[in-house]
Amino acid sequence: MNSHAQIKQQQELKAPPSLRAVEQILSRIHVCSDTLSLRSEALSDDQEQAACQQLGQLEKKFHQLFAGNGKTLAPVKHDNNQSLRANIYRNKNSFAEQAGMHFNMPVNNGGMYLEGTPERTGNHAEFIAYQREQGAVHNLGHEYIHYLDGRFNLYGDFCANLHDSHAAPENCPKPAPQTPYLVWWGEGLAEYIAHGNEHATAIAIAAKKTYRLSELFDTGYEKNNDSARIYSWGYLAVRFMLERHRDEIDRMLSFTRVGDYPRYQALVRSWGASFDAEFAAWLESVTGK
Repeated sequence: MNSHAQIKQQQELKAPPSLRAVEQILSRIHVCSDTLSLRSEALSDDQEQAACQQLGQLEKKFHQLFAGNGKTLAPVKHDNNQSLRANIYRNKNSFAEQAGMHFNMPVNNGGMYLEGTPERTGNHAEFIAYQREQGAVHNLGHEYIHYLDGRFNLYGDFCANLHDSHAAPENCPKPAPQTPYLVWWGEGLAEYIAHGNEHATAIAIAAKKTYRLSELFDTGYEKNNDSARIYSWGYLAVRFMLERHRDEIDRMLSFTRVGDYPRYQALVRSWGASFDAEFAAWLESVTGK
């Protein structure tokens, strides 16, 4: 399963005798704002302040992109995820040894965003991650954008969105919906806002012209799913559409914000291959080749 996919929050499991409870391991509590808090194993005071500042800037960037003029978007209907808690383990080993039991999640990844059931009053969104060797929190900005996108752009929980993931802990029912999915958008937007126009990995990959834009709308988590396609090519698809076809993105969001996913799919199908040639030319302008 995609290692940074938005998945539903599960109840924290009672730890066995050999494993301390999550409250004992992640004992440092820091409140950044009314909408964000940190629970960590080893963040320093300075690291907590830096994380809060980073996410506060990304939140402003998100609302500026979609609302503009200092405004903020209203949450989608029935979304009660009024805050996010980032749960941060000391290092990758601590994450691998304990996060699976604490949050009933796979740990062969770089962290996960657990959206939960946003329609339920009192639901609390969680982000599970770890510190790198230099102390920075792995994928912190990317996962925070998932929270914002889910709260302000995508109606419903993870299973209501369009993808082909059936993995735990979400275990979305099978069969998967037909393509086009929303994986290109969710992962691409998280990369775009987190990195802006300075995404060296994606820009280097762009020169290969591996995919047509129309192919990227069918990107999944279980099929059509290599890491470069999901993240770097998702970034390139989102950036292109926002730069060159913002009116189409606004139409798209008018459907996803109210949960009208059939009309989203109809819109994307109507695009067809009409942007493919322009996308290929745009890739050359991005890479300078």
